[in-house]
Amino acid sequence: MMLCGKLRCGLQAGGITLTLLCAAAHAADQPYGHADITLGASFQALDAALDFRDIHAALAAQGKAAKPDLGRRGYGCMRREDAYADVTCVSHDEKIGGTETREIRLHFLNGVLQQFSITAEIQHLDTVMAAVGARYGPPERREPPTGGGFPSWLWRNGVSSIVSYGGKDLVFVSFELATYAEAVRARQSRAGRPGAAEFPVR
Repeated sequence: MMLCGKLRCGLQAGGITLTLLCAAAHAADQPYGHADITLGASFQALDAALDFRDIHAALAAQGKAAKPDLGRRGYGCMRREDAYADVTCVSHDEKIGGTETREIRLHFLNGVLQQFSITAEIQHLDTVMAAVGARYGPPERREPPTGGGFPSWLWRNGVSSIVSYGGKDLVFVSFELATYAEAVRARQSRAGRPGAAEFPVR
């Protein structure tokens, strides 16, 4: 991005076109996301947007109700005891491209959304791919390394990636920060974990 700034200063003509190109390059480096869920967002920000609920508390308070109260978007959250997430939140009520999903699963580590996935029935593969492609353009297709497998599709920029898999029964789309693997390794090498107060789930 420093290159774009220097070019803008050095060129007198074509400034509008160059500015647009630099803006596009900057946009390409933003974390990927779906709807109002964006990689790198804080737990608190997504709690406000998605109306999280503590799944254990919701089940305990359910009583004779047909379903537990999981807020406006159906997200139940639970704390984790492994290095891959401090908190996981799951909804079975979200959609992608107007299509029902099996689930959307969010993984928070160090207080931010490091990875999330969307799972849907395989008959919705085209709809799911079209929804992601409409926002981020055509992906790179990767064939399976051995015969009999399934292809995958990849979107990648400098800060995040999306990988989509179409299997026998389900389509699975994983959104991940480029720093997630390193954050997991750092957590694995460190004793102690963040306090529960860092993740105030209702």
